Amino acid sequence: MKKNKRVHRFMKLFLLFLVLTSIIFTILILYDTKIFKTVVEISHIQSKSTANTIIDKAVQNTIKELNITSSDFFIEKQQDNTAVSVNTILINTFCSSVSIAITQGMEKIAEEHISIPIGVITGIEMFSNVGPNIPFYIKPMGIASVDYETSFSAEGINQTNFKIWLNVRMDIRIVNPLRSETMSVSRKIMLVDTIINGTVPERYMTLGN
Repeated sequence: MKKNKRVHRFMKLFLLFLVLTSIIFTILILYDTKIFKTVVEISHIQSKSTANTIIDKAVQNTIKELNITSSDFFIEKQQDNTAVSVNTILINTFCSSVSIAITQGMEKIAEEHISIPIGVITGIEMFSNVGPNIPFYIKPMGIASVDYETSFSAEGINQTNFKIWLNVRMDIRIVNPLRSETMSVSRKIMLVDTIINGTVPERYMTLGN
């Protein structure tokens, strides 16, 4: 009789364990597929915004440090206006300096964290600042890639639209106690967008990137 009671009690505890395990497992699935997905999307937006701010500051600070303007990036031949050349020495120096500044800027925030209030997932503004907070850390992955592209095109009669822009790309890792993900951030930043008066150049000269 006592043995039957022990077996019966064991079965009850075992069933209770299965029920609790199922509930916890279901909660974890819902958390991962719904709640956590929303939080990750928000962390991506905030991380991208942070990275873009660092990129903008790096470009602005480098321009100030080198004491340059957009007209310094290209050379226009004034005699016949038939050739435009990129100041490759300057722009390569500029790209290198911007890359270093971006990488250093990302490294400075590597130990800082983005706090996302759990109330944000409700989508209700009045709960958007309600905690607890979920922390995310932004980690740079390697050195920021910075290079440039150029283009020119006929713009009206005897005018050339000349452009130089930066291509910035870097990979960052978003780290959370439960998950980590890698995302890429890319930007195009215009350095030169000018109209050159005169004959549309028959030759376009650049000494290499």
